[in-house]
Amino acid sequence: MKEWLLFHGAYLPRIQYAKTKSDIIAKADGTFVPREKRRRHEEKGKKKKDQHDANQVGVGLTPAYGGAYGTTPSLLQIPYPGGVKSMVPEAPAPPNNILFIQNLPNETTPMMLQMLFQQYPGFKEVRMVEAKPGIAFVEYGDEMQSTGAMHGLQGFKILQQNSMLITYAKK
Repeated sequence: MKEWLLFHGAYLPRIQYAKTKSDIIAKADGTFVPREKRRRHEEKGKKKKDQHDANQVGVGLTPAYGGAYGTTPSLLQIPYPGGVKSMVPEAPAPPNNILFIQNLPNETTPMMLQMLFQQYPGFKEVRMVEAKPGIAFVEYGDEMQSTGAMHGLQGFKILQQNSMLITYAKK
């Protein structure tokens, strides 16, 4: 429990001082005496190591890959052509007023998307990413309006090609 002191009309927490000198101060003034390390730090370290070991169980169990000397490599050692991928699937973004549209044909124009999405109330604008064809962002007034458009157009085929994949944009 903290103690509080009244100081110039304000309550401030009471400052607590150390019961012993730190090793650095004791060494500086010549009174240093080595002492045992605290056990709780060792226990914490042991618990963390045990947790780490428990988390590693099952990682890298790929029987098709026989590593050096018959050991199984960790997933970080197995080459992956696209770089490092997370094993945990990415959580979908929470609902918001901006939709993220994927799987669009390269010939899709902002005008085509505008004609499609302005059928739903609250439509504001379409933004396409020129550097990455096949994706776009569509903004609505609020998340309820964007949700209605998302449900209405999910899987819609533009130019009789790919089905659109619509999700909420990440903020």
